[in-house]
Amino acid sequence: MHRVVPAKGSMRTYVRMTFHSEGANPLKVLEAMRTLGFEESMGMHDFVYKWKDKATLDEVIRLMTEMHDRLKGLDVNYEITTIS
Repeated sequence: MHRVVPAKGSMRTYVRMTFHSEGANPLKVLEAMRTLGFEESMGMHDFVYKWKDKATLDEVIRLMTEMHDRLKGLDVNYEITTIS
């Protein structure tokens, strides 16, 4: 099993997406994620959010809620992993 370990002192939230032919164009999803501050990532995860400082659980939940709202209607599935 591959374990993602961020650089010392950094916190990351990773998102893995699942697309299908009846869902939104991946470019629309990319645009939505970029507006939230996510960067695209290669490998096990599709997007990464690099926190400037260590975030609280409430801050992570707020970001995930905003992401959920932005992705609504795009018909994609996602999995979230936050590592501090």
